[in-house]
Amino acid sequence: MAGIFAKQIYNSKRWIAKREYIFSKNFGICERCGRPGEEVHHKIYLTPENIYDPEIVYGEDNLELLCRDCHFDEHRKTNPLSNNFKKRVRLTNNGMYFDDEGNPQPVKRWLVCGAPASGKTMYVRDHMDHGDLVVDFDLIGQALSLQGTDGLPDNLIETVSNVRDHLYHMIVDGKIDARNIWIIASLPKDKERNLIAERLDAFVIAIDTDIESCITNIMNDAECKDKQLKKEILKNYFRNRKA
Repeated sequence: MAGIFAKQIYNSKRWIAKREYIFSKNFGICERCGRPGEEVHHKIYLTPENIYDPEIVYGEDNLELLCRDCHFDEHRKTNPLSNNFKKRVRLTNNGMYFDDEGNPQPVKRWLVCGAPASGKTMYVRDHMDHGDLVVDFDLIGQALSLQGTDGLPDNLIETVSNVRDHLYHMIVDGKIDARNIWIIASLPKDKERNLIAERLDAFVIAIDTDIESCITNIMNDAECKDKQLKKEILKNYFRNRKA
């Protein structure tokens, strides 16, 4: 449960690979209670002073696979405000969570809007923390269909919409155990953005990339096979934006 100073560690390829190795080494089992493991724990806690010590950050002797309950139990032992922590779920009933020091903080919700290929997903990747929830129609579609970035099969559009709407309901009801919730959507019209933002109690972040830059991003996207279709979708976005 390191602070924001460790964000670059948890987002790094080296940490992700080490985390996967620890899971594999322990067969995905919590080393303390035998339940399914969920989080890799640093026995010597990460601090701004030791964050650059590879033996502490990545050393096998300092890493332990724990289930979420055992992980929180470990941190409760050294936290003077340990009574503020709840078992399993850290959310309160009024949409707050407890930070690493045991202080209540509001869950932050961000609605990231912009044209296709404008850099919305890149913005979220650059600003999100480990454990944040990201809701994106295209990414949900890719996860449910194993299709690439060129489009979702028509027969699955309603299903993906229902999954997204279910997540929206969970957000509204305050049932997402995350510090930040990122909603990625095009929403060319300001009225649509404001309605969604009001419904989800989210702050709007507009990625106002111009159409020429978006086209350049499409042409440079090696995963996009139907670039002409993507450009037509992009042009339609800007027509609706001006309407």
